[in-house]
Amino acid sequence: MVGSSSTGGDLRTPQFNGTNYDFWAVKMETILIAFDLWDVIEVGIKSHQSPEIATGSSDEESEAEQTTLHASTTSREDKIKNAKALSLIQGALTDDLFPRIRNEKTAKGAWDILSREFRGD
Repeated sequence: MVGSSSTGGDLRTPQFNGTNYDFWAVKMETILIAFDLWDVIEVGIKSHQSPEIATGSSDEESEAEQTTLHASTTSREDKIKNAKALSLIQGALTDDLFPRIRNEKTAKGAWDILSREFRGD
């Protein structure tokens, strides 16, 4: 995933050691956008709830079942995108900084922690 791109270029996550947060954040944002993961940082992952299956005709039930299956798939995709983005953020931190986000389970949460501490948000 990170390390090479389809164009043959080299794409590496910049190491963040606690200084120059603004530069690091811009570089990380670009990488996350390149991998279609920035939305996980901006809006977080959505918690999908399965809709109730409609009672009535079989067409309605079939449509509700399809919606439920789609919601389940989307939730799984969101979890995977979150894990990828969180992994990139974790991997970009020095060992001294990693404990600050060690217990965070979402990429948005990790990003927000770093932003508050180093940018002052």
